[in-house]
Amino acid sequence: MTWLAEGTSAMVVTPIVSGSVVLLISAFVDPLFGLGPLLGVFLLCASSWLLLRFRDPPRKIPQEPGLLVAPIDGTVVVLRRERGTHHRPASGTPSENIREDLGDGTWVEGGCSTAFATEQRYVAVEDEREGDVWCLRIAVGALDLQVHRAPMAGTVLAGEHRRAVGDLPERLRWVVQAAGRRVEVIAHLVRPRFGLTPLAAPGERVRRGQRLAFMSTTPVLELRVPADAWAPETGLFGEDERANGQEVQAGTTVLFHALWDAEEEA
Repeated sequence: MTWLAEGTSAMVVTPIVSGSVVLLISAFVDPLFGLGPLLGVFLLCASSWLLLRFRDPPRKIPQEPGLLVAPIDGTVVVLRRERGTHHRPASGTPSENIREDLGDGTWVEGGCSTAFATEQRYVAVEDEREGDVWCLRIAVGALDLQVHRAPMAGTVLAGEHRRAVGDLPERLRWVVQAAGRRVEVIAHLVRPRFGLTPLAAPGERVRRGQRLAFMSTTPVLELRVPADAWAPETGLFGEDERANGQEVQAGTTVLFHALWDAEEEA
């Protein structure tokens, strides 16, 4: 079913078929003490919700150079400058530099914000000159599409699925690089979830707006980009210089513009 997200057809078709069979049995064989019709209607209602939740209509992706598009459908709730304070230890990190007293696993002092080499801890900054990255947070509604798309064309450097640890929820982290510049997408997940289907792998070249993954329960997604390379779309700001609650669509809504001559590097 091309109008459904990849890997979700069985989850939608199963309750449709089950509900129809239960209703037919209730109508022509045995209503099961009146519970059969109720169960059949419930299954069909559930399948209708899944059809809305798992739909994946085609999108017209902007082709102009130097744009970052929304990685998921939802509402922009945060747009701020941040800096990294700690990062996950990489292979070969001296043990004396690793800290375990910050919670949520092991960390190393100092950020690697614009490199996005490993997962990081961030703090918001009031003075924009101290912020290495822009953080844009999107809240995903109950009926928003759950298909995640690449914000720009490039190479997938990381696709990490991390379990919930301490205060950190289960999450999926993507890093995409193009022309030596990287962006990071972190999707926070909640349970129960009905599916998690990666559609791209590390080392793979992706187009702007190409599908990266499908996840059935993503309440919040964060996009971080280097502040010296990208500027937010002015329409995202309200009168108080904060995110104005704009609705965005994955792959079509422009979020950031390049601060360099993207046409020369296209």
